[in-house]
Amino acid sequence: MTAAPPPPAPPLPPELRPLQPGDPALIGPYRVVGRLGQGGMGTVFGALDAQDRCTAVKVVHARFADDPDFRARFAREVALMRQVGGVCTAAVHAADATAPQPWVATDFVPGPTLHRHVRQHGPLSEEMLLAFAAGTAESLAAIHDAGVVHCDLKPGNVILAPEGPKVLDFGIARHVTEAFDGTVYGSPGWVSPERYDRQPPTPASDMFSWAEMVAFAATGRHPFGSGTPAELAERTRNAPADLDGVPEVLLPLLERALAKDPAVRPTAEAAFREVMALMGDAEEEIALESAPSLAARLRLRLGERWRGIDASWHRPALWVAALSATGLATSSMAAGTGAVGAGIAGAGIAAGPGAAGVGAAGAAGTGLAGAGSALAGGAGMAGAGAGTAAAAAGAGKVAVFAAAAVIGTAAAVTGGYLAVDALGGPGGTASPESSPAASASPDAPSAPVSRAADLVAAAESFQAVQEYRPTEEAIRQWYPDATDEQVEMHAALGSAVFAYTYTAEPEPVFQQATSADGGAPTYQNIGGDLYVHDFVDDVWTRNPPPDPAQDPDRPDPHDPDRYTVEAFVQPLRAAAEAPDLAVEGEVREDGVPGTLYSGTFAEDGFVSRSGEDITAGTVFELVLDADGYPLRLEYTTDLAEHVLRFESFGDPVTIETPSSEDLAANGGP
Repeated sequence: MTAAPPPPAPPLPPELRPLQPGDPALIGPYRVVGRLGQGGMGTVFGALDAQDRCTAVKVVHARFADDPDFRARFAREVALMRQVGGVCTAAVHAADATAPQPWVATDFVPGPTLHRHVRQHGPLSEEMLLAFAAGTAESLAAIHDAGVVHCDLKPGNVILAPEGPKVLDFGIARHVTEAFDGTVYGSPGWVSPERYDRQPPTPASDMFSWAEMVAFAATGRHPFGSGTPAELAERTRNAPADLDGVPEVLLPLLERALAKDPAVRPTAEAAFREVMALMGDAEEEIALESAPSLAARLRLRLGERWRGIDASWHRPALWVAALSATGLATSSMAAGTGAVGAGIAGAGIAAGPGAAGVGAAGAAGTGLAGAGSALAGGAGMAGAGAGTAAAAAGAGKVAVFAAAAVIGTAAAVTGGYLAVDALGGPGGTASPESSPAASASPDAPSAPVSRAADLVAAAESFQAVQEYRPTEEAIRQWYPDATDEQVEMHAALGSAVFAYTYTAEPEPVFQQATSADGGAPTYQNIGGDLYVHDFVDDVWTRNPPPDPAQDPDRPDPHDPDRYTVEAFVQPLRAAAEAPDLAVEGEVREDGVPGTLYSGTFAEDGFVSRSGEDITAGTVFELVLDADGYPLRLEYTTDLAEHVLRFESFGDPVTIETPSSEDLAANGGP
């Protein structure tokens, strides 16, 4: 008698992505369920504590863990985060700066970033805007009360949770007593005038960024426009803020907070009290005075006015079910687990060098497969390999300090420990008003897939990222005597992330920035000419000749036709031609409703961005959103796993192109 097959494992919750070989099963006392995201400095995992509460645990990449200065900065930043309270900040639960790979556990905050919500739904209503302004001002007041300056307040670092806004990301926060070395930390366009002039950051600097962010929430526009980092800096220093469209009730406060003179700006507490007063009449305020604290009054106001943020997709029970399917101990079994130890959860900076990586999903004892760099979700960062960052999405020459964004003379990237947009698809989160996922006729599934390729090809701008990881079969073919640990090492070292950026304005530019250990070049196609940047030697070359050492059976990396929009959409067009293309049903991709398609690439195939020939027989999955735009394309060949995620379409994009001086220094035309 044949035994019945085991029941299928429950699917991962929509906000989590599958673990990769080598990912930890336990991080300190936290049981890992899936991945939330990955950035240049580390990987963020969704995990459960001993009480089955959902947490976000950031684990630093192994290559940074050997740097004593990095560990010291990490410990300092965790200590800063632990000092901060407040209704609208994410709490730090535990951390270990002494672990083989340092980690920090914080609240998991379900919801889109302000940036993504505004992009999908437009500016906040006046009622929501006032609640947003009050909540973020209260968070800043708590931060400043702890003696901390945030230094990187922006729409990408605020999550809109169902219960209110949450300010995240203290990766570059500073204590007000710290010595200042003149370096300008922050994200282009979200830095105060005095900080652009290399003055030390102060609470007043944060208030300028707060006002910029509230204005963005009110209008959907940056108050100093768009452009290169240098243009944004010039306008911030000398031009008035564009506040057209800001509700009149908030105008006086924002105008004071955006004063060029920091002495004129209100404190965070003063701004909080002023916005709270704007949210009710005199009788209501008198009634609210009976509340035990301003924090309690804020919770009451948020309960009255904060509406339309849907996080019904986040169900902690799904995390527990997914974890149970792996066979890892549930909360009732966790107490006394020797690998975890006792008394660590919630104990601040936890002791014990063996906390991270004590178990592994798929490859026990190997730790994180994080040696390759990756893109920070929603932030436009191409990560850092061997201590160097190749910047994507308009970023130029970059210095990366402990998850910090540093504005130099060219541009910057963003980073940080906590800003994980759980709904990282192009469309953001679904609200009750969201339209359902686009449905396709099972009789003609090729039409919407072909249209998706056309939408990408016609977009004024887009950003996307492709994860590339060698398969175990390929590694064992290349290294037949490799041990399991060596296979994991080669998989990590061979992994890479391709970050793609395109803009049609002011001239068409397609950029591919590759982040991988040891460094890799950035390619830009500008008007048919190929520009290649070697970030090891920091030189640009225009139309370099073919590499004589290049394998003749592989595409020439210096062929400009490889770096075009049409070449980029080639896999989508190949998917539309799949003979077995089928609609699998409605899904949620990182919380965004969409339609899942599957099929097998046709006989003619295509060449992947990494140069691999994709032949017939390669199975793929494709998810399109409600508007027909692609969200994810995933396929695995004999050589590698490919996951292409589409981050945005139509948003303003700035790509820093090489100057004549850059080329002249290299003997170029």
